Amino acid sequence: MSDAAISKTDILELTIERDYAHPVSAVFRVWTDAEALRHWMGPGEVECPGAQMDAREGGTYAFPMITPDGKNPIVRGTILELVPNRKLRFTWAWDHEDTAAGQQMEVSLDFHESDTGTRLVLHHI
Repeated sequence: MSDAAISKTDILELTIERDYAHPVSAVFRVWTDAEALRHWMGPGEVECPGAQMDAREGGTYAFPMITPDGKNPIVRGTILELVPNRKLRFTWAWDHEDTAAGQQMEVSLDFHESDTGTRLVLHHI
């Protein structure tokens, strides 16, 4: 689909399933603990040393990132649902350069025990 074929009314969704050789409690913790998030949040060489997380329903988070070229994108949102070791659902919006909030999306993470540890299902809409 070309960019010209995407309208503002189209809903784009992404679902990713991954298996981790760690218990559900450990995988859940790295998504809900600010210190843990500071060690891995961000793609590739992007760092997130200032990650903030208030892991409770109604709590907020902010992931101010540092890119290799010195840019500082920030994603932030609100926790909509939190069921320990089972589910984490939150809003997701990138700040614009003028610090205004961007388009709000929603992310849902489902944590499932598996034979090898944890199956994580991420759904982003």
